[in-house]
Amino acid sequence: MYFELFRASVQAAQLLQAAQQQAEKQLLEADLPPIRLDEKEDEK
Repeated sequence: MYFELFRASVQAAQLLQAAQQQAEKQLLEADLPPIRLDEKEDEK
């Protein structure tokens, strides 16, 4: 029983890692414009 639960948790972690890698790949391929942060009033 413990081995089955451990194996299931390992598979879940691998699935989440694969999903994270796919999401990062899609973001990199999306060629989005750069993020611009607004300047603070005292820095102008």
